[in-house]
Amino acid sequence: MKKWVWVVATIVVALLIGGYAYSNHHATAKEYQAAMANGRTAIQSKHYTQAESYFQNALKRRLNDKTAQRYLTQTQRFVSAENALDDLHFASAQKHYQTVQDTKNGSQVLTKRAQDRLKQVKTIRGNVKQFKKLLTQAQGQNEALNYGQSNTTLDELFNNSKFRQRYYKNLYSQALALRKVNNAGQTASLASSASSTAAASSSESSATSSSTATSSSSASLTSSEQAAAKNYSGSNEYTVTKKQKELNGKTITADQIASARKTINAAGVQADAMSDQDVRVALQQANKKDMSLSAYAKQYLQ
Repeated sequence: MKKWVWVVATIVVALLIGGYAYSNHHATAKEYQAAMANGRTAIQSKHYTQAESYFQNALKRRLNDKTAQRYLTQTQRFVSAENALDDLHFASAQKHYQTVQDTKNGSQVLTKRAQDRLKQVKTIRGNVKQFKKLLTQAQGQNEALNYGQSNTTLDELFNNSKFRQRYYKNLYSQALALRKVNNAGQTASLASSASSTAAASSSESSATSSSTATSSSSASLTSSEQAAAKNYSGSNEYTVTKKQKELNGKTITADQIASARKTINAAGVQADAMSDQDVRVALQQANKKDMSLSAYAKQYLQ
């Protein structure tokens, strides 16, 4: 009789243990599936930090799971690529995006986004190469004291709307600084020429002396230098027409320019590196396209 009782007790205990193990396994499996589903949803919403947490949670529910690990690694690499792009480390960004794109059986959403980013980064790197070439050319002309030619080369950069995008802000700042140096060089050159001519003509009347100085100053410059001096003398901004300073027939005021800079900065564009005329052009183009300045900056200046 006692033997029979022990047999029954053993069977009951075995059933309880088996039931608990099955129940626990089933619950763990559900938690794993939920974590993976939430991770994919977070990726879709571009909440990558949350996605990483979900995939890490899935790995806790199912240790060494290849799918969860693959999704986690792919997400982390995509985040690294985005950070590198924000820091203007284009080669590093391209390498990480390529790895994300090449991940097999991972998130198709991340794969597609990495493909799009790769195209963008390759275009950016091509533009950087082109912009650096022009900037180097302008710097060489500056060193040769050909300030007008240097500014003409810089015009090719400033007239390219892509050059104002945040990816090229370092080159943009260098170009602005070089333009100011060119303008200062032209002003100094004209002042020196005028001073020398005035000294040589000191015996003449003040009116004649002034006229002679101006004439001699122009004669001492080449035709291209005379044209450049006319455009840039006495200003750190390009000489523009009255119409180019107006919006809907009214002159764009300094307050409007200051307000526009704040709006452009808020849109993620380095407006402080833009000249006053660059800001006027942005206002005019936004008005022409019937867009808000913020929307225009995000679409055309970034």
